[in-house]
Amino acid sequence: MANLLTRPASDRERAFMSACNQASNLPPARERLSEGATAINCMGLSFTNRLGIAAGFDQCGKLGRSAGNLGFGAIELGNWTQENWPRSLPAQHPEAILNTRLGIRLAATAPVSPEQETAQLLQLIERAWFTADYLTIAPGWLQQAVPFRQLYRNLLRLREAQQTLESQTRKSCPVVYKLRVKPGNEEVHNLIPYLACQEVDGILISFDFGKPVADAHYRQWRDPELQASTCRAIEACQHHLKGNTALLTNGGVCSRQNYLDRLSAGADLVQLHNALVFEGPDIGWKLSQ
Repeated sequence: MANLLTRPASDRERAFMSACNQASNLPPARERLSEGATAINCMGLSFTNRLGIAAGFDQCGKLGRSAGNLGFGAIELGNWTQENWPRSLPAQHPEAILNTRLGIRLAATAPVSPEQETAQLLQLIERAWFTADYLTIAPGWLQQAVPFRQLYRNLLRLREAQQTLESQTRKSCPVVYKLRVKPGNEEVHNLIPYLACQEVDGILISFDFGKPVADAHYRQWRDPELQASTCRAIEACQHHLKGNTALLTNGGVCSRQNYLDRLSAGADLVQLHNALVFEGPDIGWKLSQ
């Protein structure tokens, strides 16, 4: 029964290899494909479109910025930790139809306290600073029952370190904070207004059924009410944002209409993951055109 419900790892690997192979072969109509791209400014960066690949699909950057040949304006690598840091970094400027932005998802390894997790993240941020266009982190203490004062101190450490790096390097590298939300939950996470008030660069709302990636979970997203509740949740999050904080989202995008609905709900950037596994690498152009 498990084989019927759960996508085997080999199938996920084949989906990734298929994406890499397709991205390495520029289509004859590449000029026509690029004409449909509408650039946007988000987090101080220019994105050729609003569609991206979520972390977890390309761990080390083998696909990397070549995802532009699949119709994606951004790709997020990772998770990268101190232990699994790639020996070779992704190419900076491969030949691609779209100029794809490169994000890197960073994660601490088995932290025993919020302070230790923050210390690890600070090291990772500094290490990835010149490789990435933007960074994504999901500190465990953001969604754990920790005292507010402790949460504030750790968030302040991250924000101040980012500002120091920007000043020292004269390079801007936006940092996105990821929050997990169970699909169907329309309650605005109480951290959304707080993070926005702290003027973070971006907030990523991930609608996630959890692992393993399963056909059954993917099919659940065909429910119109689940899609509608997800868009209502995005609208509620956008309502609480202030200033220039960007709203990113992933989870449940199976069709072009799903993608457009999330944009209409207020998402600035929309990421895919499972659709690449279950629908194939053509999904990028199908959604973005």
